[in-house]
Amino acid sequence: MHYPVKKTREERLQLAQEIVAKLKEQYRDNLLAVAIVGSVARGEDKDFSDLDMIAVIQGAGIADDFNAIIDGLKYTVDVFSQDIILGKITTVHMRWPFLAGKFVTAIPLYDERGVFASYKETFQTLVQRDFAPYVRQVFVEEIYEECNKFINTTCTGSMGQAYYNAYHLFTKFAIFLGIVNKSFYTSAVALPERAMALPINFPSFRLLGRFVIGEVIYNPEQLRDIVEGMMFEVIDYLRSKSIEFETREISFEL
Repeated sequence: MHYPVKKTREERLQLAQEIVAKLKEQYRDNLLAVAIVGSVARGEDKDFSDLDMIAVIQGAGIADDFNAIIDGLKYTVDVFSQDIILGKITTVHMRWPFLAGKFVTAIPLYDERGVFASYKETFQTLVQRDFAPYVRQVFVEEIYEECNKFINTTCTGSMGQAYYNAYHLFTKFAIFLGIVNKSFYTSAVALPERAMALPINFPSFRLLGRFVIGEVIYNPEQLRDIVEGMMFEVIDYLRSKSIEFETREISFEL
């Protein structure tokens, strides 16, 4: 067999049905639902795409994953109990836009109780909340530091380091924008396009995005100016929303 191995969408869907049958055999009445996620669920799978699935089972605190390659096709089955999935949907942190997106856009193959439909309802209920505390948390814990690290790199690091860190910073900021917009992502590949199209956005972020997707080339000094502008724009946004990101004294209150 020559690797990598081309597979059709039909072959992936056939394997998915075989996995559902095995899961029913394995978990019997404890199996609540099974769905496909990722590129196959979106209808965007290509010749060498893998197969990602989620199985929901009864119990508590269950979070397992099974990975294998069969006839050249890689598959992953994440097995969760409902409490773990609900926690991933309703706990807003740096990974939330990707984690929530996985469960909200899953395509059920077996779901007699409407489990995955209930996850969409949970997500819709969540985004009715005020996200200001989550926006503040992620900005303070992740974004402010990453911007400063990047600026340090453009001052003292090599061009290669600056370019590598520009991609890293763009990804983190894109995830931050997902939280600001109460939105989710379903594909890392499509992240730049999706993030730059979000309604609440910043001009300097879009400039950085043009660099990341290869539309333009900037030198480290230009990248530093863009990131400094990005910091100014997001801080101005936080202040416009009365989101306090600085403290006046040392505190250890959560």
